[in-house]
Amino acid sequence: MKRLSDHFASVLAYVAGLSLVLMMVHVTLDVVLKYFFKQPIPGTAEVVAAYYMIGTVFLPLAYIEVHNRPIVVELLYDRLPQGLQRPLDVLATLLSIVFYAFLAWQSVKIALTALENREYIDGVWKVVVWPSRFLIPLGLLAASAALVLRLLILLTGGKAEHGHAETV
Repeated sequence: MKRLSDHFASVLAYVAGLSLVLMMVHVTLDVVLKYFFKQPIPGTAEVVAAYYMIGTVFLPLAYIEVHNRPIVVELLYDRLPQGLQRPLDVLATLLSIVFYAFLAWQSVKIALTALENREYIDGVWKVVVWPSRFLIPLGLLAASAALVLRLLILLTGGKAEHGHAETV
């Protein structure tokens, strides 16, 4: 199960990376066309905001959780006895699951409303955005699933492997 979770999270992270590269190419091309040829790409801002940014931000959440690499501040945690660290890991994981699940539930409602209304942004040309609204709950639900797996590992005696910051 852990291997499947890791694989799925990696696929989502690669899609997020691809989204980032596509955003960079799209915006660069738009700037070049706008300033050198006076022909900007219509709808660039809308596509960037509605697709690329959402994919870049929400899809890698599961990867971050699978590899236990969220941003954390461990002022006291490392100094606590091992007996207190495990309950804190369980509590933090439970709170994270609740947080992600709540956000996912709310974003599913928003995505379904966008689908029902066939949401789009009307600009120079119509940009259909309702499909992108489903990327948010996808990323949040995948992160929730990764956290549930971590919780099961913790509750069955496993250790929460904390990601460590890279030193430069």
